[in-house]
Amino acid sequence: MISNKKIILVLFSLLLISCGGAKFVQKSTGSEDVNLVTSVKQNQCEFKGEVKNTAKGYSDFRGISEKNLIQLGKNAAVEKNGNTIIMSDYKEFRGTQSALFKIYFCK
Repeated sequence: MISNKKIILVLFSLLLISCGGAKFVQKSTGSEDVNLVTSVKQNQCEFKGEVKNTAKGYSDFRGISEKNLIQLGKNAAVEKNGNTIIMSDYKEFRGTQSALFKIYFCK
């Protein structure tokens, strides 16, 4: 006979699998060289564009969604030949975080 503890363990395991757990964003090659800053010197940086990213993170007690947002911003900077990003317009609503990233190439 199967014990209640085993049934609960199996059900809990299935629940974890179905929820998918934490998901991480893949790093683009070169994104590790992109800097996240709060401001840039306009005379030393060329504006390359901006991108708005969104990440979902219910029960995001470890800041995984914010890290994913930043990684998405860095990936976009690589695509636009930038090396610096500024995160602005950060919003959080019902488990979804979004932010606007301004992308620059700074000397």
